[in-house]
Amino acid sequence: MLLILLVTNPNSVGLAETIRLAVTPVFLLAGISGLLGVITTRLSRIIDRARVLKAGDLSASVARSRELQGELQMHRRRMTLASAAFASATTSFLLVATVVMVLFLSTLATIDLTPLVALLFVLAMGSLMTAVLLLLREVQLGSQALRRF
Repeated sequence: MLLILLVTNPNSVGLAETIRLAVTPVFLLAGISGLLGVITTRLSRIIDRARVLKAGDLSASVARSRELQGELQMHRRRMTLASAAFASATTSFLLVATVVMVLFLSTLATIDLTPLVALLFVLAMGSLMTAVLLLLREVQLGSQALRRF
């Protein structure tokens, strides 16, 4: 019965089509959520390591203290990059969620908001690319730290 109503009611067909279109961005939201989890884990490890370094700095010799300060400075840079990546990924998540919302509003109000959806999607992808590039740079700094210290 519901299928017959969907087929015979043009608004319902439009809504069904909108739901179909909205499923793809939902998969993107799941992927961004995974990325946010990775970034969060990296941030917590950086913070934990910085705490250990600060505690060790109190009892270190002058030469060792300088080494620890250098490593601590590198961890601050990594934390800045990871935090920026997190903010960028969160922005991307919110933009994709807005795309889904605008798709539904467009269908319900029968307004063509295609240009807005396209703009939001491009911004979301740009923000996601920025997050991944920032994460890449943070990983590179972490790798350099392993070789240096």
